[in-house]
Amino acid sequence: MILAVDGGGTATRAGLYRGGVLLAEATGGPANPVAYGLSRTLETLGELAGRLLPKGEAPEAAFLALAGAAEPSLREALARGTARRLGADRVVATTDLHPLLFANAGKGAGILTIAGTGSSVLGKDAFGGIVRAGGRGTLFSDDGSAYRLAVEGLRAAAAMADGLGPETPLLELLMAAAGAGSVEELAAWSARAGKREVAALAPVVTAAAAEGDYVAAGCLEEQARRLAGQTTVVARRLGLDDGFRVFMHGGLLLNAPRYAEAFRQCVDMYAEAQFMTCALTGHAAVAAWAETLDRVPEWASEWRGDAPGARTPELPPTERRADDGPPLDALDAAGIVDIMIRREADTCAAVAACAPEIARVVGLAGRALEGGGRIFYTGAGTSGRLGVLDASECPPTFGVPSGRVIGIIAGGDTALRNSLEGEEDRPEHGGRDLAAHGVGPGDLVVGIAASGATPYVAGALEHARAVGAPTVLVCCVPRPAIPADTVIALDTGPEVLAGSTRLRAGTATKMVLNMISTGGMALAGYVFRGLMVEMRPTNAKLRRRAARIVAELGGCPETDARGRLEAADWHIPTAVVMAAQKVSAEEARRVLEAAGGRLRGVTGFS
Repeated sequence: MILAVDGGGTATRAGLYRGGVLLAEATGGPANPVAYGLSRTLETLGELAGRLLPKGEAPEAAFLALAGAAEPSLREALARGTARRLGADRVVATTDLHPLLFANAGKGAGILTIAGTGSSVLGKDAFGGIVRAGGRGTLFSDDGSAYRLAVEGLRAAAAMADGLGPETPLLELLMAAAGAGSVEELAAWSARAGKREVAALAPVVTAAAAEGDYVAAGCLEEQARRLAGQTTVVARRLGLDDGFRVFMHGGLLLNAPRYAEAFRQCVDMYAEAQFMTCALTGHAAVAAWAETLDRVPEWASEWRGDAPGARTPELPPTERRADDGPPLDALDAAGIVDIMIRREADTCAAVAACAPEIARVVGLAGRALEGGGRIFYTGAGTSGRLGVLDASECPPTFGVPSGRVIGIIAGGDTALRNSLEGEEDRPEHGGRDLAAHGVGPGDLVVGIAASGATPYVAGALEHARAVGAPTVLVCCVPRPAIPADTVIALDTGPEVLAGSTRLRAGTATKMVLNMISTGGMALAGYVFRGLMVEMRPTNAKLRRRAARIVAELGGCPETDARGRLEAADWHIPTAVVMAAQKVSAEEARRVLEAAGGRLRGVTGFS
């Protein structure tokens, strides 16, 4: 099986092929390692592969044609990272231009001219020689692109508004398209808009040109001339004879007839050419190129499983080396901060991908708490400390006794401050420590193990299942070794410091535990109208917060709220009922007791 991928700044399309036959295809998010970072690009590729490949299988090879993959070291990191993520024995990475040209031009000469959001020209001779023009972004090139055409239209509109240019309907048309009511609003919009948003205005310019506006037509013809100039320069540098083929691609050349005609006429002013569209596009072009690849050219990078530094399949993602930059010790302070920020940027996406499983566990937590049960967190090392931390925050935040949410760490409390990592290898201790609390069917047991294989956690969950308690595993690997009723597998990938799961894995795990405890408490009535109505006002800051809560819910000034809190022994729900119903503390307690102790059940507060 071969995985062929064509990706860019908007979407990525992948096809799974066997013997040249398409078996399945899928579309995912952007995959441009320059614009979005290598980590996000690898996640997109992994997600697409997961949808296309049979469970547990890896492709024999993967061929990647991605926008932004022009720099050799970036291509190499992309190939290596993809091989490790997919388990592929071979990965070849290159730009999105080269496979498209070679698949359509075959062994003969040809030029690929693209005019979409951006623009680029790539040509080859019959011997495989390559020449490129443009395609270096908005600052250096993009001549003839939708972005540049829109920019010229905006400039023409601004010139008219300033009295420096001729009359043109472009001003009103572009303002309407951008949702601007004035030139000033249009200027403000342009300052916020990204390249793709600006390029989306190009059809306004082409439509105005088609309607006979000579200013719009001038913008269109100038950009077509610039792109034609790049095309003929590439032909001249390659030494191509008249009659060379030009493969036109991209929205402007394919969907704007007047622009395409202007481009062809401008090329014909310099040389005779044959104009045609690409018969093969997307992953089909990548697959066709891969079939003819007898050696890897200099504009592509290859990673093979038998090469030095080949992947070690037995390593979980949390133990692997990151592929998106130099090691930490090769950077200065600013570089370390930058790479760690970039790596953490994808953590929320890893958590979001597990939203259905997290929501299920939040529901289980709410039912356990409402039914008088308990939540147990169990883990070793960093994972255990995170569980103890979340559990210890519940009494002051929600006013519950310390025995309602319990954190158990391998090695006991000593392990909170001192490393006792050997304890994690003892599954019998996990079961023993959990059994000491008398866990039963009404409780919820959450095992935390970044590697998905910690023996201590496995023993704890095994005991929980034996006594009928629902079990949850929070891990950071796609296929954990520990079974559980619900598995939250966070795909956080390699750490910037290999194996240090206190980083991305720790951040993602803490987010999940926050959701379980906070969501469960909210469902069980410990949160009311988004406020911590059951918290314990044990210091000056918390007493001020309590007064604000009573004032808001009870509809009284904060000074009155403080007085009611003092009369209610600083119990917030009692003070709220006192303020709202104008009753004494004793009567407020009776009202709350009749409502099950929760404000949610009090008449007028539901």
